[in-house]
Amino acid sequence: MRKTYVKIKDFIGGRLRGLCNRLSPRQRTATVLVAAALFALGNFYMIFRAVYDIGREDARREVIEIEPLDIPDFVPADTLSDRKVREMEEFFNQFNR
Repeated sequence: MRKTYVKIKDFIGGRLRGLCNRLSPRQRTATVLVAAALFALGNFYMIFRAVYDIGREDARREVIEIEPLDIPDFVPADTLSDRKVREMEEFFNQFNR
């Protein structure tokens, strides 16, 4: 897999070098400037379009309101015996001394 990737990379690099070697220095400069200008135009278009879409009314999303859940008590609060409650109180009170 890696060898195939390297072969494809070398092939594309060789083709680009061949194309660039045929260009004069003035043509290379013009090519780089045109490519940079096209990239900048595309970049600015995407940025300004995103900023424009943020403020549009139809781009706003509806806020979903979720009602609170009604959770029933499955375990009654008084399931612990008095002895267990005293043991727990003693346990927690030993840290407050």
